Parts: sequence; C-alpha cells; structure tokens
Amino acid sequence: MRAVVYSLAIVLALAMVLCMIPAAFATTYTATIDGNQYRIDVAILDYADNGNLTMDWLGSKDDVNSYTAHYNYEDLDEITTGKWDEARRMALVTVRGFSAEFAGAKDVEVTIDGRPVEVNKRADYSESVGWEGFGTDNQELVFPVELTKEGYTGTYLIEVTGTIKEGTDEKVLTEIAKITLKMVNDSEYKNGKTATISKIETNSNQLDAYVVGSRFYLDFASNNPSGQSKEKITITYKDNNGKLFDTATWAYTNDTFAAVIDGVAQDKNDGIHDGMQLDDSAATYVVRDCAAADGDKVTFKLENGSAIYETKEYTVVVRTGIIENDPKGIYFAESSKTIKIGEEYTPVVYGVETNKKVDAKIEIGTRNGGVAVNAQYVDIIDNETVIGTQEGVAYITASYTTNDNKTYEASSMKITVTAQGATDDDDDDKDGKTYMVTASSLRVRS
Repeated sequence: MRAVVYSLAIVLALAMVLCMIPAAFATTYTATIDGNQYRIDVAILDYADNGNLTMDWLGSKDDVNSYTAHYNYEDLDEITTGKWDEARRMALVTVRGFSAEFAGAKDVEVTIDGRPVEVNKRADYSESVGWEGFGTDNQELVFPVELTKEGYTGTYLIEVTGTIKEGTDEKVLTEIAKITLKMVNDSEYKNGKTATISKIETNSNQLDAYVVGSRFYLDFASNNPSGQSKEKITITYKDNNGKLFDTATWAYTNDTFAAVIDGVAQDKNDGIHDGMQLDDSAATYVVRDCAAADGDKVTFKLENGSAIYETKEYTVVVRTGIIENDPKGIYFAESSKTIKIGEEYTPVVYGVETNKKVDAKIEIGTRNGGVAVNAQYVDIIDNETVIGTQEGVAYITASYTTNDNKTYEASSMKITVTAQGATDDDDDDKDGKTYMVTASSLRVRS
C-alpha cells in the first residue's frame, strides 16, 4: 500500500511540472512584419567654412522601398571616417516608418545584411548613426553609405528586433525592410589637356602683366596698390596643339584673378567657380586683392565640350613703383596712308627713345580753338582705329601718357580717303543670272 502511495505522489508531482512548463512559455510570443514601405531620405555630408559637419539634403520619398540619389562627385568634401584616418565622400541614409510598437520596445537590435549598425567612434558622423525612437510615429534608422566616382546600386536587408511588454506577456517583434538605393554620380568627365598662355595684355599703363618662366609678374606703377585692381588683364590661351581655341570654351576664375563678365568683375564668394566664355581665345580678369596676391600659386583652367585644359602653376610676383622707360616722344610708323571709304586702319605709334610700340590715343587733327579739321572724311573708333567715311584728305594726331604722367604728342599723319573701286562694290549683276547660248558652235580661248 505504501508503495502505491509513493508512486501516486510521484505521478502527481510530474503532472504538476508538466502543467507548469507550457504556462511559463506562454507569456512570450513572436511577431514578424515584412513587406512594408518606408520614407527614405538621403543627405550628403559636407564641411562648412568653419569646419563643422553639415548635411545637404537631396530630398526624400514616402511609401517606397527604393530611392535614386544624384550627386556631383567632384564637388563633394572628403569626410573623416575614423578608420585609419581615412577620408571618403559620404552620405547618410534615413529610413522612417517602422512599426510604432518599437516606441516602447526594449533591447532593440538592428542589423543590415546580418551585421550590427555601427561605425568607428572617430568618424565625424558617428553620433548621427543608429536607431532612434522619437515617439510612436517616428522610429528611424540612420546609416552611412559611401559615394563613389562610378556610382552603384545596392540593396540593404534591414532587421529590427525588440521586446515589447503587453500586460504580463512579452512579444518579440521583428520587422524586415528591404531597401534599394541607386547612387548616381552626375559629374561629367573629360580628357585632361594642357593649355598655354599665348599673350597677356592690360588696358592701362598703370599695370604691366607678363610671364617669365613659372612666375606671373604684376608690375604696378603705384607704390601702394591695394584692393581689387581697376586695371584689366586680358590673357590669350592656346590649346595643347599650340592653336587658338576656335570652339566655345570657358575659362574658370580662381582666388587671385576675378573674371570680368559683361564688364563686371565677379565677387569672390560668387565667382570663384564661374566660367567666362573666351572671346577670340582670350579671357579678361582683374586682380582680386593687389596687396595680397604676391606669392599666390595660380593655375588657369579652361573647359569646352570635349576636354578640360589646365596651364602650369605660376607664382604671382607683385612689384610696385615700376616706372616705364621714358619714350622721350612718340611718332607714327607711317607718315601717310591711303584707305577707301569703309576701310579701317589702325595706326602704329612708337616711342622715340625706346622704339617700342605704345598704346597711343588717336584723334582727328584740330586747328586753333580745338575744331577738328576735315572730320567729315574719317572717323575714329575706340581712340585707336581710323575708318574712311568720305573722299578727301584728313590729318590725325596721337598722344600718349606714361605711367608717371608724362604726356607726348606725335606729329600729324595724312589720311587720304578714296572712293571704293569697281572690284570693291557688291555687283549683283555678276551673280545669280542664267544665260542661254544660241550659237551653233562655241570656241573657248585660253
């Protein structure tokens, strides 16, 4: 009897244990969410002028599983990633729209392609990466992606798992998100070629600009030039074959030389990367800061539809108080010239002592009282070019002021204007007519 009692006690004890086991596991269950759509944002990382990290938002899309981000690789800053002090062009991807239940979840774990979401603590963006919960409708995941020159398409399998308390029960919630990103680099890549400086001219004798070897000289007549120069510098370029640029080509300004576009020098903050189209293979600049330019390293860059051109690097040398050689007078290279009505002629004027060409001002000769003589026969364009207007004889003069304010005048030059010859007139009777030959034979002589 005692053996039966012991056996019955053991059976009852086992029954109680077996009843308790399913009761203990019943308080925890699992749930999986799959196939949802999300809000995706992409922001490019950049550095502000003060060195602080900034975000340039490219845009966002709601209720999607894929996003296409366009960026210009060449305009991006390299961001410190922290790993071996490497720097990469980076962006942050934000995914929102996860289950609101995660707002109260504990022990939330997130993986992307099976790996925890984590970055090196030395990365400049490390504090912005990871899982954040800002309320019932604002659960989000932020993770970094690299922006490459080639661009790419990548698919990311995101798993978010957390434990949620429901009364006395616990629910293990897992949400699976499959996100596809297409990263597109919109930068245009062209062949790199070498350009050369063919000629440098200035519009004032207060500044002489020229190149010797790898030194770009700026010789000012003033002893204390400062601020932006009033004098314009026109640089004529040649391509890698030594030819002038004969297709649409733009020259880009730099920190030392400001582009003059439509007669206006571009502001430093707005014009550093602006391009100006070459005119007869030339671009016009002013010096941004005359006093600060000394010692600057300068490279001139140009671009057309097929290539990007770059000159060698020059060191800017600013010199002041540079007075030109005294010409001791000036004279016309020719004493007289015959031109036709409508024909243009630019006289050449030399310095007596230097025997070098000077940029003299050309005017019609005057008599006492400053009245122009025979002005009806010629006209002067831009103080340098003579054009015949009527048959007759006129006289022109030249004047030149050195950069230390010495003024010289040349003896007058005779300009004879003649009528246009028969070969110069447009003869409509010679073109566009059809003739019928009625002779029975035609002999052609050489």
